[in-house]
Amino acid sequence: MHSIAKFFMSRFLYFIGKYAASARLDPREWFFLLLLMPLATSRTVRASELPPYSAPSVTPTQMPTAFTAEWGNYFVSTSSYAYEQWQREDLFVDGCLNIGAGIGNPRTAVAVEVDYNLESFRGIPEGGSVDLRVGRSLVDRPHFKAAIGGGLLRAFTYGQLSKEAKSAYGVLTVAWPLRPGDANFRQTLQLNLGAGSGRFQRIDQGWLPSQGVVASLGVELAPNIGVSAGWVGRGVNATLSVVPARGVPLFVSLSGVNLDNSGDAGRAAVLSLTWGGSFRTATF
Repeated sequence: MHSIAKFFMSRFLYFIGKYAASARLDPREWFFLLLLMPLATSRTVRASELPPYSAPSVTPTQMPTAFTAEWGNYFVSTSSYAYEQWQREDLFVDGCLNIGAGIGNPRTAVAVEVDYNLESFRGIPEGGSVDLRVGRSLVDRPHFKAAIGGGLLRAFTYGQLSKEAKSAYGVLTVAWPLRPGDANFRQTLQLNLGAGSGRFQRIDQGWLPSQGVVASLGVELAPNIGVSAGWVGRGVNATLSVVPARGVPLFVSLSGVNLDNSGDAGRAAVLSLTWGGSFRTATF
């Protein structure tokens, strides 16, 4: 497209030059024409040099990752969800709000992320929670990245959420490009593997928590589309992430929660809008 635009621009300037020569323009007209030429050329360059997409998410919803926010990273996310209620046919519909930011540098020391969660729009007076996450980069190379992290979900709570159990986790995240030689789309593949307590523990038939292993795999299908799936401790979750516009850190995600209906706990669907937050995906 850039070469085609250059061709038409060169022909345009050629015919303008021929017209100017035949029309015998005076010095003021020549000056005005010279002013227009750089303007037309610069517009062509700007149109061809489009800003890149933010990296789409390649980690399924509720899955922890070692890539945490650092200095300058933040996100604001709102979600609407509907889930099956135990032994009932109707769906429960609600929404939530999540805000987070980071401090520190995971490559020189550690990064610490603090998230605030308003987990129910219906139950706003019932309280909220604060999550703490820590991440440390192990390898940061052009063709491979690895990090280790941990966190404590619901580290601080108020209201009714204080009755919910805290959830600790540790996770290893690795990522590499599947197309390292492609300057436009290197196609990140990302793997998370870890363990945790609380919400990451499976509930057995006796309603007792057991193992808390978590694992997920995600890949970029296009520069602005990512897909991921994994076991998050109590079921299989999957997420489709789309970045609608270039140069805008807006993410639209559609997720399925507990798709295998583990423990007969019911399935859920989640639609999320997030501003910021591309730090969760490794970029190459």
